[in-house]
Amino acid sequence: MKRTAIVLLFLRAAAGVGYAQSNDTIAIDSLYIPESVRQLEEMEITTERPLYSVDGEKQLYNVSDDPSVQTGTASDALQNAPGVEVDAEGNITLRGSQSVDVWIDDRPSNLSGEALRQYIRNLPAGAIDRIEVITNPSARYDGGGPVVNLVMRRKVKRNEFLTFGASGNMRPQVSPWVSYVYGGKKFSFNVYAEYDYSHTWTDQSGSNMMLTPQGDTSAVRSYTSHSDARRHGSYLWLSGHYDIDTQRTVRLWGGAYPSVYFHGSNTDCQWHEFIYAPGDYSYRNTSAYCFPQAGGFGGVEYTRRFNTEGEKLWLQLGGSTFGYHSTGTDTRTYSSLVGQDVTLQSDTRSRGGLSTYVDAGYTLPIGKLWELEVGLGGGRDFPSDYVYTADSIIDGVTVHDALRSMNNSESGWKYQGYITLLRRFGDLTVKLGMQAGRKHVEGTWDGYTTATVDRTWTVPVPSIHLTYHTKSMHTFALSWTRRTETPTADNLTPFVNYYTENYDVGNPALQPTVSHNLEGRWDKYFDGFGNVGAELYWRAEQDAVSSLGDVAYSEVFGREVSYTMPHNIGDAGLAGGTLNVTYRPTVFFNLRLSASAYNYHYRLQYRPGEWAEDAAWSGRLRLNAWAKLWDVLQVFGTVSYTTRQIAPMNIHEPTFRTDFGLSADLLDRHLSLYLNIKDVFASVSEQWQTTNPYYQGGGRRTTSSQYISFGLTLRFGKMELERQARTGNPQ
Repeated sequence: MKRTAIVLLFLRAAAGVGYAQSNDTIAIDSLYIPESVRQLEEMEITTERPLYSVDGEKQLYNVSDDPSVQTGTASDALQNAPGVEVDAEGNITLRGSQSVDVWIDDRPSNLSGEALRQYIRNLPAGAIDRIEVITNPSARYDGGGPVVNLVMRRKVKRNEFLTFGASGNMRPQVSPWVSYVYGGKKFSFNVYAEYDYSHTWTDQSGSNMMLTPQGDTSAVRSYTSHSDARRHGSYLWLSGHYDIDTQRTVRLWGGAYPSVYFHGSNTDCQWHEFIYAPGDYSYRNTSAYCFPQAGGFGGVEYTRRFNTEGEKLWLQLGGSTFGYHSTGTDTRTYSSLVGQDVTLQSDTRSRGGLSTYVDAGYTLPIGKLWELEVGLGGGRDFPSDYVYTADSIIDGVTVHDALRSMNNSESGWKYQGYITLLRRFGDLTVKLGMQAGRKHVEGTWDGYTTATVDRTWTVPVPSIHLTYHTKSMHTFALSWTRRTETPTADNLTPFVNYYTENYDVGNPALQPTVSHNLEGRWDKYFDGFGNVGAELYWRAEQDAVSSLGDVAYSEVFGREVSYTMPHNIGDAGLAGGTLNVTYRPTVFFNLRLSASAYNYHYRLQYRPGEWAEDAAWSGRLRLNAWAKLWDVLQVFGTVSYTTRQIAPMNIHEPTFRTDFGLSADLLDRHLSLYLNIKDVFASVSEQWQTTNPYYQGGGRRTTSSQYISFGLTLRFGKMELERQARTGNPQ
């Protein structure tokens, strides 16, 4: 893809200060300009923008320059962003962590859970200009995790565009949708609606052995289970953009996602008790649940630009809400115990779930060498009530199950401010930042026991980012941040949640996790080849939080049972590197390789006087190829492999996956068709081992990952608006 940059060159400013990349142009400041052309008032420079690059703390993936994903969704595009993985449900992970904040156009999306998954699954990749991956965020960014920022295509000319489409697969799944975009001189808006039906299944098997504190075997168990889920859902998105004048802009957006799930499962379990009521036992457990839910979100943003140098003020208000009502039945039938068959009926309701936020920021360039940015923000999670009611039916008699019934209410608030200062020294850019704020969580639990949580923390975030550009277009970056991640109210509560055979409990002694993050990056674009980038990173954590499985004697159950509880890990760290190579000899073919290797270690005290520790190297490899044939047909394939990985007292076995696809654009792109084969060799499965010496075991889980998917899109209107469909940001 060619990019044209109009650079005003004056005789006295010909030397420049480096290399910088903006939304759709590449401004090249460090240029040798012959004396013969220095008298020109302006000149036009044409260059090719690399698919991957680095800009300060951001790793950039220029989606609009990658033809292999244009007919896909944001999920497909994110798979190609450095270090990012997206599963079939739309859950995003970065370097194996699911604590990822998703931003849209350099603002928090404030989408989470099902709303975020729906957005990622439905947003077309063609609507995205680039993806910014920020693995070590500066003080500019709230939250303790990495950030993925989706930058959308810019504003288009006055026009209208209507799109119909449908997709499906052999699971089965079917998703018809419609989008309408209007772009005017001052006002534009977008409406998108979708219905989705899907059916997925999961098979799981495993075994475990529970030991007493003295090391004696208490019980040995094995199980197999099959579950399937059916979903009827819908998704509605509305957004608008209004230019009051050339300096003031207002943007509004909102969405809703009602749906209903039907979930059923069968589990067969056999076990032998050695100490408590010794003998062989078995049962079959059958469950069926109906799970309607609904959520919504919305917001408004006002931006005031003071000049063309970048001075601006912005204010954003927004909120979201979510609720559900679940009813279900669990029936357990024993083959060797008389009179103990039981049916458990449950009714679960979540009410409230209202969260609001306000953010404001101001950016002030000071000459050509300095830039100051300050911001203030805060949010409140209003009380969200969770009510779980259970009744047991034994021999036809219904009895209230006080052990498992509970009421829960949680809320919280936070506020913070930040300041960043950027200074350019020729080819070197230095960015310093500091964020500080307060965070509060509280909750009450009432059931078989009662508990309360009320905690407040002060959270500082200092950061340093250095970037250096050479005249030959090498880019180097070095960054450091110190972050504090606070526990959730649910992790802190001493309230015990009892299930049929086990329980989980929080840990009031949990402390915030303090982490030091150090990263170094290099990136280079080679004419006639493509892009090469490398990264080294180191993360050291103090008091990292991890939920661990263990066993203990329970007075309620009268025997040793398993339970989960979050712990502060005494010491944990991650060090490794990543290599990204894009080979693109022509505009009709590219080959991308992403390879990473890292060492993870931990040391934790899981019982008084007893410690567990481990360290291991792991790696990930992803190879993607794309080619365009006969100007209409596109072919692509992806192979990914993850080696064995460790987690606190767990080992996850290697995984392998291969995907293949075809797509075609016909009738001058007014009709598009695609056919994908997911998990070609049916190789996707999850296997794990538990290394707790008192709770040893493992398991295997397979899902409906192998299927054929297909879809079509019909477009009506001028194609300049086609890329705005379903973005939720028609700018």
